[in-house]
Amino acid sequence: MAYLIITNGLDQGQLFELSTGQNFVGRDEDADIQISLSAVSRQHACLNVRADHVTIQDLESANGTFVNNAPLKQETTLADGDLISIADLELKFYARFSGIGTRSGAMPLNNFRSTADIETLKGRSILLRELRELFYEAGFDEVETPTLSADTVIDRFLHPLKVEISGNQYWLQTSPEFGMKRLLASGMDSIFQICRAFRDEEQGALHNLEFTMVEWYRVGDTTEEAMQFLGELATTLLPYNSFETVTYQEAFQNILNFDPLEINEQQLMNAIASLEFEIPQNWRALGKDDWLDLLLTEFIQPRLGIGKPCILSEYPSSQAALARIHPNNPLVAERFELFVDGIELANGYHELLDAEEFHQRNLKTNALRQLDDRPALPVDSYLAEAMRYGLPDCCGIALGFDRLAMLALGKNSISEVLPFPFPRA
Repeated sequence: MAYLIITNGLDQGQLFELSTGQNFVGRDEDADIQISLSAVSRQHACLNVRADHVTIQDLESANGTFVNNAPLKQETTLADGDLISIADLELKFYARFSGIGTRSGAMPLNNFRSTADIETLKGRSILLRELRELFYEAGFDEVETPTLSADTVIDRFLHPLKVEISGNQYWLQTSPEFGMKRLLASGMDSIFQICRAFRDEEQGALHNLEFTMVEWYRVGDTTEEAMQFLGELATTLLPYNSFETVTYQEAFQNILNFDPLEINEQQLMNAIASLEFEIPQNWRALGKDDWLDLLLTEFIQPRLGIGKPCILSEYPSSQAALARIHPNNPLVAERFELFVDGIELANGYHELLDAEEFHQRNLKTNALRQLDDRPALPVDSYLAEAMRYGLPDCCGIALGFDRLAMLALGKNSISEVLPFPFPRA
């Protein structure tokens, strides 16, 4: 086994364990080692772990890969202690035989310490208290639902961690959504929860495998009321006096000069051809929603929430997730997201109530997961049963607290507001 350790910058001390076989390094969210820097290519380099040695090769990246300050021109075998440079980041390579992970080896001895400084941890505590007070003042009840459940959210891009207990399969929750909706169906009204959530394969400046989720639901809210509450929460906890709302359609029209709802596939390809950005290697396999999501990430998201929080609303109906379709416009869903400084903070829905539609969306999502070589997830759930019983009309919002804390406390990475990020957990 072998490891990489970041030796500079804000994430200094972060450790990556290399798996046998190929370990891809890059900006892509599917990369084994994700580096969220603009100078890093989506697929930048690859480390290949074999039985007795490890090699590294550059994947024709835009800015190159360096080993001991020399540009990497071909696949090269790494020696213990080699320094790998990717953009401004430096990573040191260690082989297991060097004694890494033991007090006699090369592993830093201060890894027991929090990556966040004490003042930051105190600031995080204050923010948590202020957040709870906002919900209490608005009449919400705080609830707790299982972190480990037989149910799991079915999403193409969210990968839950599986736990086997007495031969039965359970899941660490990617969000408390299913449990909280079961409480709504049981008779509760305005509820919120601050809890731990888990998503596999997420690690970087804005991602940690284990993170803090804030989620809330209020029965009877309209989409507009839910967005208003979200905007007020953002301006209360962050140093802004106001927020703005922009529709998904308006954002694309204003920034990329085309209508994402009406554009056909050929027109979209023509629009993409006029843009300068790194085309994914599997671009021929991408559908319209994949391309729109990529363009949103590359060109639109970095411009959202600059100067004031921005709520992006009315996503295409094909991207509804668990939101209902807009009753007056079948092209869009009642889904919205909050962005601050180009960072996504929250995702909200006017919630889907139809159990049969819920079932069909899950089947479709599972089919897409299998196309991605991901396992299908269980369709039958307590939530489906609750929806058939009767889920009340409501809006729900999920917010990433670690990202909120990062912005509120003026940090550049969530590792600066976490005591023990996953590599140090």
